[in-house]
Amino acid sequence: MDRNKNNDIFVLMAALAAMAIYNIACGIKTGEVRGRSNWVALADDPTRFWNIVVGNSIVLVASIAFLWVLNSRRPG
Repeated sequence: MDRNKNNDIFVLMAALAAMAIYNIACGIKTGEVRGRSNWVALADDPTRFWNIVVGNSIVLVASIAFLWVLNSRRPG
């Protein structure tokens, strides 16, 4: 992979991590989190709400791990 493609992937994964952080923070603060097609409220469906929050947390950890691996493989 050349350097420009590597940078593009880095930016894409950083954006994905930022979206996950936003969704987690917004959900915990307001009690509503963005699902696949609509907002899920904690009061209406707590199980689905927490499943989405945990899913976003997993995406966040995976994104950070991938960014770390990508950065450690960068030459020089």
